[in-house]
Amino acid sequence: MIPFASWPRWLRAGSYVLLLTAVLAAFMGLDVLMAPADPAPRSALAQSFQRAPHQWLDKPVNVSVLERDLASRQVQAMGVDGRRVLVTRRDGTHYSTELLATDGGLGGRLESLSRAQAFELTAVRIDPRGAPTRWADRAMTAAGHTLILALGIGVLMFLVQRARQGGSLMGAVEPVSPPDVRFDDVVGASEAKAALQQVAAFMRSPEKYLALGARPPRGVLLEGPPGTGKTLLARALAGECGAHFIAVDGSHFSSMFYGAGIAKVRELFATARRNGPCIVFIDEFDGIGQRSAGPSSPGHGTGSPEENRIINKLLVELDGFDPMDNVVVIGATNHADNIDAALKRPGRFDLVARVTLPTLPDRLALLQRCVSRVRAAEGLDLDTLARSMAGMSHAEIEGVVNRATVMAAERDAACVTQEHLHRALERHQLGGEVSALKGLMGADDRRRIAVHEAGHALVAHALRAGVVERVTIEPRGQALGVTFMTRANELPLFGQAELAARLGMMLAGREAELLVLGHTSSGAADDLKRASALAVDMVSTMGFSERFGLLSLAGVPGALVGPHIQERVLEEARQILEAAQARCRDVLQARRGALDALTDTLLACETVSGEPLAALLDADADATVALPAPESMA
Repeated sequence: MIPFASWPRWLRAGSYVLLLTAVLAAFMGLDVLMAPADPAPRSALAQSFQRAPHQWLDKPVNVSVLERDLASRQVQAMGVDGRRVLVTRRDGTHYSTELLATDGGLGGRLESLSRAQAFELTAVRIDPRGAPTRWADRAMTAAGHTLILALGIGVLMFLVQRARQGGSLMGAVEPVSPPDVRFDDVVGASEAKAALQQVAAFMRSPEKYLALGARPPRGVLLEGPPGTGKTLLARALAGECGAHFIAVDGSHFSSMFYGAGIAKVRELFATARRNGPCIVFIDEFDGIGQRSAGPSSPGHGTGSPEENRIINKLLVELDGFDPMDNVVVIGATNHADNIDAALKRPGRFDLVARVTLPTLPDRLALLQRCVSRVRAAEGLDLDTLARSMAGMSHAEIEGVVNRATVMAAERDAACVTQEHLHRALERHQLGGEVSALKGLMGADDRRRIAVHEAGHALVAHALRAGVVERVTIEPRGQALGVTFMTRANELPLFGQAELAARLGMMLAGREAELLVLGHTSSGAADDLKRASALAVDMVSTMGFSERFGLLSLAGVPGALVGPHIQERVLEEARQILEAAQARCRDVLQARRGALDALTDTLLACETVSGEPLAALLDADADATVALPAPESMA
């Protein structure tokens, strides 16, 4: 038998027309069959009424006429269809009437009256429409049903055809010409760029490598946090080697039809081969690269077997590349551990390029590039901003600059200033604009917050816990005030002296309240929580314990850590905190003048940064510091 897909186009079109015609005929016949049937065989009298009902229907009268004819025994025959009554009088005249609810139950007495007055009575079913109208209505109903069915069949056939071709309702995947992005356009990501340079060199001149028997690269995993430029790196790779670029994500292979995801994988790789050299970029690769155990496994739905089939097809396509295909698949993921091991074996996605968060020089370069695209003020201190953006991704830094630009436009400013950038950064780091709590603060509340933040800043600067960049008493998010501090060295390596200084800085807000106001508040609760956690880690895991020496409790089984060990850890952590508290208290007492000066400045300006802040932190206790004017947002 010849498959239907191999039939000539005209023959398939004719088959569709015949199918729709048969369906239309079936619906019309079904409509006739479904017409209400008579409940019982009709008598000759009933047939005479039903044969030409308009002889009676065209002469409607009031029900009182029927009552009068019944009283005078003038009724010869009567046909009843519900409340409609057709009457033939003894003189041969005809009329129809409608029984009413207020006629004294005449409808229930018709049968007894028929026996008493000897007139014929029968039940009829009257259709007031004529035969042409009835057939026309039935034809319209059948045509409507057929049209709906035809549309449903057409949509279903279209979806099935698209699924078989590996396409979608939005169209098939089409490659784009080589992007104009290069590795030099990507800030940072030196490790990932070094790994991708090997792929670019192979794709530019594959003959040199194949002549020595080297295997071509098949797949690369770009692993890193969100917003670190993985998509931009894939585009830069395509631009470096002049390759076409195809970008999809893990959801591209999902479909409502079983097996359509496999067809999409096949079509994707067929398109890439036709347009080689080509880079296929699959974002959120862990969405399709994680194999599941099946629908019977806990936590998995009925789609699990389909996901496994997609992975299997992906493996087949990777292994089926010819040496000169010159196609490389780039999979981007935030969770490389979720990728199936079969995908990461040699010959498949065996090259892992890690994309990390930008370092301080990278953040500075990215800031310079972002600021160059907007109308910015002269002399911006981008070094301070770059230090304050530790731990932020490329996308987050670009978002801060964009937010600062929007903020400047909202205030009709001529350009983006340092203050706009700082406020945009605060909004990102603290989670929102200035809180409505600001309007609820009284003079005493503002003074307490100013003393608290001034204590943090002064002790952090005196103990060299870090570089104090900015102090504010404007409430944002959950914080009523914030002291922004950065590290000179961003390596995850902390000395004992630096950690002790950080403990003093955390406790300084509470100690400043005690020194200046004579009592403290619950505002130090989070500071105490973080300081306690750090002190416990110093004793139990970092090796800064005099009692436990080199023993790290993180490597000790929990069954061996009894209550007596916990008590000793907490006791030594408390001693470390008390030593930090004493050191903090000494600094605040010795620098009381600077503490008061910084407090007064915060009350006057709410936010202090830059040179005015440095002057206040470096001032002696008895020195007089000129208060800077409040900074303008314009």
